[in-house]
Amino acid sequence: MHENTGGSAIPSHIDPTSGPNSAAAAPVDSPVRRISVLVIAIVLSALVFRATIPFVSSARGVVGPTIADAGRPVLAIVAVVLAFAVTVAISALVARLVNSIVGVFALGCGVGYLAMRSGNVADFAFAQSSIRAGAIELVAWTALVAAGCHFVFKVGGALPDVPVTGEDELDAPAGKAARGSWLTVIAGIAVAAFAAASITKGQAIGAAVLAGFVTGGLGRMFAPRTTPVYLAAVPVAAMALVYLFYGFTVPADLAESFVGGSLPRILRIMPLDAVAGSLCGTALGFGFMRSFAIPQED
Repeated sequence: MHENTGGSAIPSHIDPTSGPNSAAAAPVDSPVRRISVLVIAIVLSALVFRATIPFVSSARGVVGPTIADAGRPVLAIVAVVLAFAVTVAISALVARLVNSIVGVFALGCGVGYLAMRSGNVADFAFAQSSIRAGAIELVAWTALVAAGCHFVFKVGGALPDVPVTGEDELDAPAGKAARGSWLTVIAGIAVAAFAAASITKGQAIGAAVLAGFVTGGLGRMFAPRTTPVYLAAVPVAAMALVYLFYGFTVPADLAESFVGGSLPRILRIMPLDAVAGSLCGTALGFGFMRSFAIPQED
């Protein structure tokens, strides 16, 4: 028996009556409140990216498959970066009110709106877009996603079910454990290439989400004690490498390759599809594996 002196004898990271996800905090963190916060954040994020449509439209009056296909690329880049920054701020608030993984998911939904409005691989091929330009765009998106997730986790804090261990190799967001979990993206990309069965936009985004889901789920299995700060950026970086490889191996006439059926299936995933799918998918996969990869307390 411990005398109550105003504090708790149970450590805060395992005390069911403490922390943002506790039952005692139900009035503050009820399921209804969590869902309401997420829905509002998704709507706001979509509205923010909707405002970029006039700036990212191509010469044909529709949103191109890449930012480089916009009628005024420089203005399009500025508009998208600003929209992403605003959405990061919204997602950071979600992370603060709910948790950081939910914040990452909300960020992906915002980018997902623009991805759904953008062109697919057919537009990419017949507009004679550049695969190498797509690779450069994905590299830029990798940096943006990494920075955005860093800010979301900075504001939202560590996840309640991933306690700090005090070991740098486990706790560091880019430490040995984290880097090992990033290798699971190989399985994610393989799944995406298999899942991109048609040229439809929904299929492409779905394949990208699956790549993120596999990366997030397996990443948590391999590193259950490590906070996945940069995990969502890994599938984007992997897609940048894929685009870079095919940029030097696929013939320059994309329309001919597309009509002939020789264009690799993985290239049906456009850069915006990859970004939205990575953010949403890794969040879903990491959350799904919670019951299978709960860190054991010492």
